[in-house]
Amino acid sequence: MLFIGIDIGTTSICGVLYDSAHDKTVKELHGENHFLEGKGFRQDPEEIVRVSRKLLERLLESISPEEGKNPGWEESGRQRIGGIGISAQMHGILYVDREGKAVSPFYTWKNEWGNEQYKEGKTYAEYLSKQTGMSLYTGYGSVTHFYLQKKGLIPEEAAGFVSIGDYLAMKLTSAKKFSVDVTMAASFGGFDLKKRQFALLVMEKAGIDISYYPEVVEGKEMGFWYGIPVFCAVGDNQSSFLGAVVDKERSISVNVGTGSQVSVFSGELYEKGKGEVRPFPGGGWLYVGASVNGGKAYERLAVFFQEILGFFGILVEPGEVYEVMERLGGKKKETDLIVLPALYGEREAKGEETVTLRSGIFGLREENFSDLVRGFVSGMAEELYELYQDFPEELRRGKTVIIASGNGIRKNSLLREEVEKKYQLPVAFTERKEEAATGAAVLAEILVGKESKKIEK
Repeated sequence: MLFIGIDIGTTSICGVLYDSAHDKTVKELHGENHFLEGKGFRQDPEEIVRVSRKLLERLLESISPEEGKNPGWEESGRQRIGGIGISAQMHGILYVDREGKAVSPFYTWKNEWGNEQYKEGKTYAEYLSKQTGMSLYTGYGSVTHFYLQKKGLIPEEAAGFVSIGDYLAMKLTSAKKFSVDVTMAASFGGFDLKKRQFALLVMEKAGIDISYYPEVVEGKEMGFWYGIPVFCAVGDNQSSFLGAVVDKERSISVNVGTGSQVSVFSGELYEKGKGEVRPFPGGGWLYVGASVNGGKAYERLAVFFQEILGFFGILVEPGEVYEVMERLGGKKKETDLIVLPALYGEREAKGEETVTLRSGIFGLREENFSDLVRGFVSGMAEELYELYQDFPEELRRGKTVIIASGNGIRKNSLLREEVEKKYQLPVAFTERKEEAATGAAVLAEILVGKESKKIEK
């Protein structure tokens, strides 16, 4: 049996065909995702649906090749698909009417309106964080909703809001009732982790119109696309973990893309001060330490070298710069140069994103002047390790391996070396390069299996 996974990322959309019998991805396809012009980091939900549909159709065509097609090839291909899982970028929302049609753009996690001044000398995000006693950041769905509410910008015909992944599921299945999986719902903010439900009374008291909030579900089947069951979208972080990690009890997941994340699974909910705790599909929790730096910070160092060469009239391609950086950083395995590459800041508890004084280069001397690349990746690894150290001690026991994913570490051998040093654990890579999309397909397989067992009983 084959399963399809769709991952709606910020800049790209990926579709995979997953062979459950052999536990491998047999086909992967990609489409682009873009921001709309203007402010707010908004995207067109209908265009995202169009691109996703095209990927689904092309994946079906890969099962039943063009040559020698018979009139029933489409039906034959669909019969081999057990289910469709959807992974999507978290935090963002869009509004839908009672017929399940989008009546607004998709406001992504990058939306910064929550950082605008509201009242009492606080931003919208800071105000909500204070009123609710929860950490609510700009870009979180609840903050965006509150901003639009106070500005009178919620469309009149809007009946509720959902994630972009759930909107795709609604369009594929013609569903009108808006539901959001617990893994995605928690990312909106204002969520009661113990109850695995929105803290609606708390948010209503803070001044939020709670009538727009969707129903929270877990592993729900939304309906069918040409006879294939389609499930509610799950958060891309949880889906990536599911797609990359086999032994979730003994593994640490480190993902480095544009930003970076370290994640650990727990069957229990522990009290903790920093980072995030996110519901995991099927039960349990994912403890997550996230950085807004990661691969983007290393890329900025590469751009710096490229600019310097350009000033001297030497033009080089980005790929060449990275190759030279790897050679330069590989000359010394150790350095006492301390680099804190927090170029893009860090999230503070009050719900704002800010550049702090932690970023800098320290201990620079003549003998380590050329250690900048090694110092940079060491600082990146140190940040991830510090985030990991914020997890409850109980969760850090018994870990034996780091499962790495994302091109930011997959293509950076220096960073892999430094991560192994900091954690004192080996780094292994999953063969599944599209972890989020594959995780969505794996989850679809699990959920289809559960439904089959119900029917048998």
